[in-house]
Amino acid sequence: MQITVHGTPTPLEGKEMTIWREAPAARVSNLDGSQNVIGMIAPTAQLLIAIPSLKTEVCSLGAKKFNDLIKQFKKLKTVMVTTDDPEFVNDFVAREGIDSAEIVIDTNRDFAKKFGLLITEGKLKDRLARAVFVIDQEGMISYVEVVPEITDEVDYDKCIEAVDKAANFKKKGHDHENWMGV
Repeated sequence: MQITVHGTPTPLEGKEMTIWREAPAARVSNLDGSQNVIGMIAPTAQLLIAIPSLKTEVCSLGAKKFNDLIKQFKKLKTVMVTTDDPEFVNDFVAREGIDSAEIVIDTNRDFAKKFGLLITEGKLKDRLARAVFVIDQEGMISYVEVVPEITDEVDYDKCIEAVDKAANFKKKGHDHENWMGV
C-alpha cells in the first residue's frame, strides 16, 4: 500500500487493514511512559486516529476537531496515536484542552506496522500515515480511512457516522418474547 506526501508516492509498511477484519492488538506508550495495548476486542467501541505529527497544522487541527466531535459519544474509547515526543504531546494536550481522547506514542512502531501505516522513506520516514479506524465491541474493524495524500484531512462526516453506528450498536440476541416465538 502507498500514500502520497506532497504528491510523491510513498510506500507504507505493515498489514493493510480492511473492514470486517479483526483489529490487531498494538502496544503503545502512554504519556507517562507506561505501556498500553489498543485495538482488539474492548468493552466499548473504539476510534483509533493515526496522526503523523501534532507539530503540523493539519494534524493539530484534526486532533482538536476530533476532540470536539467525539464528546457526544459516551460509549466510545478514542485514542490518538502519534510518533511525536512525549514532552511535546503533553504540552499540546494541556495547551489545546484535549480531554475527550487519550493520546499515546507509537514508540516502537508496533501500531504503525500492525495497522499498515508505517511510512518507510522520505522526510516522514518512521512516521504514521494519516488514518482512522472504527472498531466495534466485537473487535472488528467497521470503518477504515487511510488518507491518500498526507496533507489532506480525513472525512470527518463519514468517520463520525461510522462511530455513531459502532458506539450505539445493540448486540443481536434474543429477548424472552423472541425466544418464545411470540
